Amino acid sequence: SSPVVWHLHDILTAKHFSRLNRRVAVTLANHFAAKVLVNSQATGKAFVAAGGRKELVEVVYNGFDSQPFDLITPESVRAIRDRLGIKDVRVVGLFSRLSYWKGQHILLSALKELPQVHALLVGEALFGETEYVSEIKTLADDPKLKNRVHWLGFRDDIPLLMKACDIVVHTSTEPEPFGRVIVEGQLAQRPVIASAAGGALELIEDGINGRHFPPSDVNALRKAIAELINNPSMASNLAQHGYTNAKQNFSLDNVLGTFKRAISDV
Repeated sequence: SSPVVWHLHDILTAKHFSRLNRRVAVTLANHFAAKVLVNSQATGKAFVAAGGRKELVEVVYNGFDSQPFDLITPESVRAIRDRLGIKDVRVVGLFSRLSYWKGQHILLSALKELPQVHALLVGEALFGETEYVSEIKTLADDPKLKNRVHWLGFRDDIPLLMKACDIVVHTSTEPEPFGRVIVEGQLAQRPVIASAAGGALELIEDGINGRHFPPSDVNALRKAIAELINNPSMASNLAQHGYTNAKQNFSLDNVLGTFKRAISDV
C-alpha cells in the first residue's frame, strides 16, 4: 500500500480542539502516517505534546510567491491611499478575519493614545462572531478613535493594501501555527510587529527583521508602533531585513525543495 504523509497546519491544543479530536488525530497519525509534515516547530511541538510520535515530525514551512508584491508600483500605492482617505496619515494594517483571538481589539486599544495613527482592518467575521464585531465597532466609535479606523472587509488586493500601510501588525492572542500575514508583510517590505507566540517566533527575530510584543499587551504594542513611526530609519531597516528573510526562507522554490526532500525517504 502507498505510504501516508500527513501535512499538519494546526496547533493541536485544548483551546481549539476537543480531547476526542486530538486523540483521534494523534492516534491515526501514530499508526498510519509514515511522516507528519508540520508548518512550524510550534505545530510540531504541540503534536508531540498531544501524544504524537516525535520521530514522525518534520518541519516544512509555508511557501510564498513574491511576485504579486514586487509588481506593486509606488503610483498604485499612492492611488489606493488616496481612495481610502489615508493619503497623508500613518497607517497600521491588520489583515485577518474578525475574531477575538485574532486581536483586533488589541490594536484599537493601542491606537487610542496614538492620535495621529490610523488603523486599516482587512477581514470580516466568519463563524458567527457578531458579538465581537459589535464590540470592536463600539470601541472604534470612542472619541479617541473616531474616523481613524477603516473597515475594508475581505479583499483580493492584499499585496497592494499591505504596501499602502506604514506598519503591518499581527495581534493574535493565542499561538498561531504559522502566521502567513507576517511573511506577507515582510514581502510587502513593511516592518512587521507580531505577537510573540507560536509560529511567529520562528518568522521574526526581534529587532532584526521585525518586532515582537507579548500577546495581548496593549502597552507594549503601542510602544512598538510609536517607536517605528518615530524612527523611520529603524522601520526601514527592519522592513528590508524582513524582506530578505521572506525571500530567502519562504520562497516557493525553497519550500518545494524542502518538501521533496522530506518525502523522498518515505
